Amino acid sequence: MLALPLALAACGDDMRMPWDKPEPVAETPAEPAPPHIPEPTGASPTRQPLEVGGPTAKVATAEARSLAVTDLVAGGEGWAASVSGSTARFQPQGAAPRAVDVRRIPWSGGVEYIGTLSGQPFVLRIKGADCGKQKLTAMVRAGGQTYDGCASPAAPAAAPAAS
Repeated sequence: MLALPLALAACGDDMRMPWDKPEPVAETPAEPAPPHIPEPTGASPTRQPLEVGGPTAKVATAEARSLAVTDLVAGGEGWAASVSGSTARFQPQGAAPRAVDVRRIPWSGGVEYIGTLSGQPFVLRIKGADCGKQKLTAMVRAGGQTYDGCASPAAPAAAPAAS
């Protein structure tokens, strides 16, 4: 009988007595793997769509009230501006009007006309929000100053051709 525990101990860990088994070791959680970022495809979105297959739907990304505005007049306390085509005319109070070549950029909040005036950025931002009796709000940044006011369309854009 005295040799029985010695014989059982020689058989390995599976044959140990319950009171003689080692304490279980708590495993430390593994570090999460870094996220996998796929390599760029090298494709230009203008040449190859980057969307994945499946059903698609057109989504409006421009504000509807200001999207049709191409030519406009705007003004506020101490300033006046107008846009016709790709030219904006800006006149702060007490100064001569200045012409600025601008690009029209529709965005989700309205339309921006951006250009350069005297070597500094010129921004005329139009939003589709009521401004008293006028349909649109306007904000101009020019010469380090910001001017707020209202705007009205001078002429609506032509409706796009049906495809």
